[in-house]
This record gives sequence, structure tokens and C-alpha cells, in this order.
Amino acid sequence: MKMLVVDDEREIRDYIAGMPEWADIRCSVAAVAANGAEALALARDIRPDILLTDIRMPVMDGIALAEAIRKEQPELPIVFLSAYNEFEYARQAIRLGAVDFITKPFVAADLVWAVKQVQQQLMTEWKHQEAFFVLFGGPADRDEEKLAWLRDRNQPDEPFILLYGELDTVAGAAGERSPFRERAVLAAVMPALERSPVPYWTQGTNAGLYVLLRGSGIDPASLQEEALALAKQMVELGGAASELSLSVGIGRAEPSLLRLPDALRQIAECMEYRMLIGKRSVIAYDAIRSIRSEKDRQLLLSTNRLEELLRIGDRDGIADALREAYRTMLTVGAGKPDIQHFCINLVEKAEYVMEEFGLSIDPKDKLRIREKLLSSVILTDMMRDIEQLLQGCAARIGTLVEQAPKRLVAETKAIIGQAYEDELTLRMVAERLSVNYSYLSRVIKKETGKNFSDLLWLTRIEAAKARLLSEDLKAYEVAYAVGFKNYAHFSLLFKKVVGMSPSAYKLHASAQRDGGK
Repeated sequence: MKMLVVDDEREIRDYIAGMPEWADIRCSVAAVAANGAEALALARDIRPDILLTDIRMPVMDGIALAEAIRKEQPELPIVFLSAYNEFEYARQAIRLGAVDFITKPFVAADLVWAVKQVQQQLMTEWKHQEAFFVLFGGPADRDEEKLAWLRDRNQPDEPFILLYGELDTVAGAAGERSPFRERAVLAAVMPALERSPVPYWTQGTNAGLYVLLRGSGIDPASLQEEALALAKQMVELGGAASELSLSVGIGRAEPSLLRLPDALRQIAECMEYRMLIGKRSVIAYDAIRSIRSEKDRQLLLSTNRLEELLRIGDRDGIADALREAYRTMLTVGAGKPDIQHFCINLVEKAEYVMEEFGLSIDPKDKLRIREKLLSSVILTDMMRDIEQLLQGCAARIGTLVEQAPKRLVAETKAIIGQAYEDELTLRMVAERLSVNYSYLSRVIKKETGKNFSDLLWLTRIEAAKARLLSEDLKAYEVAYAVGFKNYAHFSLLFKKVVGMSPSAYKLHASAQRDGGK
């Protein structure tokens, strides 16, 4: 390999150029330069295999050099050297496709290791196709440009399967999201890639590695088998590496490279589903497809049920309902955004119910629980956190609901939640609670600001929202199913509460689901 070394300090240039270690890995320093302008001219002449460049230099710095040289030699590996360990440089290095970012002072082994990685990639015909992923991951209106890119490189538009190996780390955790963490993933899974009989392209991310298996001349079934075998090897090799836990998502077999945007969305769903099954998992997109309307309906029903239990301070019921919600999520294939939305919605419900009872939650605790839920990647962790919150709220509410009038209101709402589908009147509820119905009416109005009928209708509307998400029910069928006797009254009340008609709500929910696929 021919190297071009660029640094404005002569001592460093001479030191790197004279390192005896280069001979051991069959590399040579073809030229040295004192600034980016000199290096750019030399690069056009010698066409180096790798560029080692300082960042802060006179005339033209390393970032400007990389930007200029990328236009002429887009696949040239670049290693940045800098005495300034600042995030801004790292960010720009990532954008320019740097293979490493080494801070001064450095030792010879740092440079040799970085160059050996590039060398091994070339020797094993590893192709780090950043340009391909950037272009083909873009919108369909660039399809002609994509096909021209393939023709210019004598590459066919071929079937493929996309894999993605990602570190099982908590998003944003200190020390876990290094800009060059992909190196650890690549080093761990490289033996599996070298043994793969299927040609591939790869692209790194902050926390993982895409592997695109190219399927020309391979039948889809065999390509899928190879993808699954490779994914399992990647997980095993990642697990064998020190302190490295890796999960792999597998997209569907696609007939054309133009389908890369769809494959990327499939991978995103796979990695979201990882929180349901834990670390070091292989997640195939075909295995997690489910009816999204059923998922949405079930999650909404679970939320409403937990809210009812919270109002009466039923701690045992909350624990049982959360376990049932966990099983529901596994059954319907809820993804990470669905589960986070479910948990955050429960937090908001808990805060709302607490306010109804005149109880407060520390603002710091409100922020803390949201941060934990949004940073968790494993479902069991999220369910543990949400159960702790709900149990704490239920304990405080339970103390109050034992006392009238809050107890009467809570029990009234519980009865409504259980029997809203039936013919239900204030007098019937009062008889069940053994209180005068006029007194109960006054208590409800004083404590909630609403009449009994308002509470009943609102409960029915919430139930109707859940049922409308089921595709096999029409709006008028839903109205009668939740207890309304007159569809016109239901439609008018639904629009007043929700802001749109039942039919419009159903279409809106369907459009949101389709847009998320």
C-alpha cells in the first residue's frame, strides 16, 4: 500500500515516514507534504492507497484537504491526526468517511493498527461502500442517478438482503457511543464476513455495521439461508469479543438495489423489536410482521385498563395488567416507538389521575422517568420502571379512595369502566354503592366538574377509539358495541371530544400506520 503523509511539523512527518513497522506490513510512504495544498497535488500524481493527515495546518487544513480529495478519489481511506481531541473534529471526520481519528501524542502501534485495518479490508476484497449507501438510501426520484452509478462501475442491479449488526448499548450512555465504535464491530465480525461465500458491501454507523449481501445468480431461498447463517455467526463472534454484545437484524430479500430505502426501514423495525427479546439476538423482519391495527387496539385497551386500576389504587391488579400488557406486546409485535409511546402515555395518565386526586409528583421525578423510558432499549427494563411508577401512585391513591367522597368517585368510574357497554344509570350505580343517588350526583359534580352522564359518555368514546382501530368494525357498529343507542348522537359527541368524526379518526389512524411501515 502506498501512503501519503501530511503534517506541518517536519519531525512528525519524518518520524512517520521512517517507521520500520511499515515494512512488516508491506506498506510504504510514497510521499510527504507540509500542508493540504501540497498533499492535494501529490495525491493527483501518485494516487495513494491511504491518506494520513494532520488537521490543523497552514494554507489548507486537513478537513479542507479531505473535502477536496473526496471529490476526486471518493473511496480513498483517510486517517486523521490531531492534537485537538474535540468533538467537532470527530464529527467532521465522520462526515468525510474517516476510517480512524488518532490524537497526538500517539505511538507507532496506533498508526500501524489503523493502516492494517484498511489493508486487511482491501486484501479480503472488503468494500466499504459509503457512496453506495448514501445514494441508494435516498428517495426514488434519484433512481436514474442510482442506475447510472452502477453502470459507471460495471455493477449489476441485483437482488440483495440487508443485515445490520448493532451494539446492545443504551442510547446516549457515556462511553458507549464512540464516533468510531464501528471499528470494534468490524473487528469482531470480520472472520464471519471473510468466510461468507456471498459477495457483500458494508457501511458502518456509530454503533454498528450494515452488510448488504449481493444476490446475483443466487436463488432467494439460498440467499436467505446465507443471511441467517451469517447473522448467527456475527452474534456469536460479537459475544466472544471482550465486553461486546451484538444483535443483528435481517431484512427481506429484495429484487433490486433500488429497494434499499425499504430495506433500511425493515432493519429499523428489527432493531426496535430487539427490546422485546433482549441482547445478542437475531431478528428477521419476516418474523415480526403483524397486523398493526390489532397492535394499536390492544395497546390502547391496556392503557385504559391500567388507568381504571390506578383510579381505585388496585396495586395487585396493576401488576397483573402490566404482565398481560407485556405478553400482548410480544404477541402483536410492537416496535420500540409503539412501546415508548405506550409507556409515556401511561406516565401521563398517572400524572393526570394523581392531579384529579389532588396529589402531586416531583417535577424531577417526572423528567427522570421520561429520560429512563426514552433511553431504554430492553422491554423488561421499561416495564420495571413503569411498574414502579404506577405502584407508587396506586399506593398514594389507595389511601385516599378509602375515604369519601373521592372513594365514591373512584368506585363510580370503576363501575363505568366495567359496565359501560350495558344500560347504566346513576341510580343503578348508587344502588350498587349503597348511597343516595342525588348525593352521589352532587359528589361526582363537585369532585370532577362533570355529570355522571359525561363520565359515562367519555368512557364510551375512549372505548370506541380503541375499537375503531380494528379494521373489521364500521363506525355505526362501534357505536352500538360501546353502549350508544343512537349513532347520530354518538357521531356528534365523538367529534366534540376527539375533534374529528369516527370515520375520519379511523382513516387518520390507518394513514399513520401505513406511513410508519
